[in-house]
Amino acid sequence: MKNLTIQQKLYDLMKWFFPIVDNFPKYEKFVLCTQIKNLVLEISKLIIEANKSKSKVRFLNRIDVKIEQLRMLIRFAHDRKYLSHKKYENVSKKIDEIGRMLGGWIKSCL
Repeated sequence: MKNLTIQQKLYDLMKWFFPIVDNFPKYEKFVLCTQIKNLVLEISKLIIEANKSKSKVRFLNRIDVKIEQLRMLIRFAHDRKYLSHKKYENVSKKIDEIGRMLGGWIKSCL
């Protein structure tokens, strides 16, 4: 059941955060914006693969790496002033929650 909850949390993050990313400066549209969106979509795909796989841990570890990459890009966007402090805190909390859920899922598979 955790996998469905984490999938829903990630979907909610996409609905909330993608419009914010779309408001980054125009010159970042094809680099930073695309990378952030692609990472979120990759995480979503990996969650589906993990859910369907018998060897979940392999996928879950890849998700963990992607989440760390996402955190780094979001921190960079905040440092560049593309995200307000409030939005940065909000997205960080959402990603941390997803990360904690992932950690629980990994532990349940070991």
